Amino acid sequence: MLTLGINYSRMHDSSACILRDGQLLFAVAEERISRIKHDAGFPKNAIQACLDFAGVRAEHLDEVCFGWQTAGPMYRHDLKCYATRKMPLTYLNGLNSTLHFLSMWHQESGAKKFAHQCGPTKARMRFVDHHLAHAISAYSYSGYEDAAVVVMDGRGAWEATTIWHGHSGRLDPVLMIPFPESVGHFYSEFTEFLGFQRNNDEWKVMGLAPYGKPGVDLSAFIDVGAAPYHIHTKRLAANGAKPFAGMTPLLGPARVAEGDINEGHKDIAYAVQNACETAMMNVVRMAIEKTGCRSVCLAGGVALNSKANGKIGASGLVDKMFVQPAASDDGVALGAALAPLLDGNGKLPNKPMRHAYWGPCFADDAIESALLAYKLRFTRLPDPASTAAELLAQGKIIGWFQGRMEFGPRALGSR
Repeated sequence: MLTLGINYSRMHDSSACILRDGQLLFAVAEERISRIKHDAGFPKNAIQACLDFAGVRAEHLDEVCFGWQTAGPMYRHDLKCYATRKMPLTYLNGLNSTLHFLSMWHQESGAKKFAHQCGPTKARMRFVDHHLAHAISAYSYSGYEDAAVVVMDGRGAWEATTIWHGHSGRLDPVLMIPFPESVGHFYSEFTEFLGFQRNNDEWKVMGLAPYGKPGVDLSAFIDVGAAPYHIHTKRLAANGAKPFAGMTPLLGPARVAEGDINEGHKDIAYAVQNACETAMMNVVRMAIEKTGCRSVCLAGGVALNSKANGKIGASGLVDKMFVQPAASDDGVALGAALAPLLDGNGKLPNKPMRHAYWGPCFADDAIESALLAYKLRFTRLPDPASTAAELLAQGKIIGWFQGRMEFGPRALGSR
């Protein structure tokens, strides 16, 4: 069976992967080809790269699996949040939710776009719950037979945090915390407050945090004493009309993008990161208690917080821990592509992912052609590693390019 997995939501990190009989062959994020960071467009380039690698056409596919539900559930959840005042109902918020729904509905949640971009196919179009796709991407590549699986991100269609019990090739849902009770949403709000781009620069907040010191009280925005946490969404979003209306009275003015970073900004970053770490630790502790498993799998954009992951790993809570390398939404393509194996009481494969080099590679001839096209000076070396080591020892900066491209946002040695 030939299965194509796709992440496409018009939000961020579009991607595709291809599997043959449950074995991963190739995976790449659209941004790695289009050169548009966090590319949210339909991943036509990533899909074509998958097909080219497998030597097939769209008509040969058996399943095309999207790592999101169809458009309706997210829109209904947004309307519910507006009605219950968990999210501020403003003209702009309502317009954005409606336009997103109409766009995805018109595209049949990506199925029509696929037919238009990739040609006719006999493949079944399947739409997989977003957090289930995340959970599969972590559990099925962990190698753990019995595991507590935690998914934490900005949002799914309606989910913010979910806990699953992975066992015997199956995933049982244990707990779901709905959006906007989201640690990812909390972190992204403060990312923007600190003058960075939300859903893009959270790593900058994580990097800024160690330069701060304790003292900033964020209890008005997040309660990490609750089980496992509680987001004060009304304070975080305020009335939705004026940016940071609930934040500036307590924390002072927001930082202007590209402006100076002062000690106050550093201290806020410290507090945000500390709250995130505590909330994640609480969720993992709850997952272990509810499943009885000390082997833990993590996925979702919040699981890219490597500082928090390090604390969890060193806490003594877990015996083993696996973090999906493509923990953000690009990785749901992996889980979506495996979801058909659960049909008919089937089982997921479970083999450890020993590396993340699932993307394209380029032969020396292609590299040389690119260097010549851009008129860049180059030299062929018998032992490039030794030369690179010498240059590094001299304090030089090295750009390294070898083998297949990594899948996921981390530079793991190939790029």
